[in-house]
Amino acid sequence: MSRRRKTQLAFDPHLERMVVQSDPTGRMKAKLSGSFYAFDAYFCELCENQTEYSVVTNSPVVVKKLKRGNAKLVPLTDKMIESARARSLKVAERYRLALSGKYGPYEVGKMLMRYCDSTELRADYSYEGFLEHIEPKMRLSEHSRHGDLAWPTRLSGSDPNGPKPSKLYCEHHNPRRSTESRRAYQRDRRFIWEYRALIEQIWSLCINNLTRAHWDIEDQVYVRREAYRQVQAIRSSASMIHDLLSEGTLNQSEIARKLGISRQAVSAAVKKRAQKKVRRQES
Repeated sequence: MSRRRKTQLAFDPHLERMVVQSDPTGRMKAKLSGSFYAFDAYFCELCENQTEYSVVTNSPVVVKKLKRGNAKLVPLTDKMIESARARSLKVAERYRLALSGKYGPYEVGKMLMRYCDSTELRADYSYEGFLEHIEPKMRLSEHSRHGDLAWPTRLSGSDPNGPKPSKLYCEHHNPRRSTESRRAYQRDRRFIWEYRALIEQIWSLCINNLTRAHWDIEDQVYVRREAYRQVQAIRSSASMIHDLLSEGTLNQSEIARKLGISRQAVSAAVKKRAQKKVRRQES
């Protein structure tokens, strides 16, 4: 007997109506629930790009519901943008005065809790940082006054009959998206364990140099991009690393210098070699 799955209404921009969408389960639910490292659910499992699912869920739309479950998109007008800008300036001005102490010692904290997300604010508590942070929120708030917020079920410009956004991979690595993305998936999937190991190593080595560690989105992108770059170096140099390791005349640092790659990349290749050896012995 199959378990009942939770469902919710979502907006399909191609069909222009609300559709029933099932909540993720199993592997996808585990990924979306997050982990020790912030933002893991947002990123492709093979590179630094956002998953297709994250792209659409981070871009809500405003719809006006019609009869029989239909709906239509509500466009964002210049009047809405001007109104949102005026509201943003008004709130930001109060925040500026609160910073000067005019409203007491607690008003700044209250406004940050009400209007801001500490992760997205990225420790910038200045007037300019506050205004930049709240303006898109005010624009969305003003837009949503003219309809209901909804989340699209497909990527912008995608084929209506194509696959739904992947919760595990970006558009470049989703094997169902295109022939090119399938080839990229098959090429990079073989090195997923090296990629994950390099992410861990880069975090541990660069933690003092990165600005705000695990909860900063820019640091997350940097670490994953660097890990992916090193994985490409492993992929192109894997056979050479294996040959040099087999000779036993050079250590990991020397091999890295000889091949022009990082020592972490060589270390990841060594670990994979050891794992393969163990599996062969067990089989």
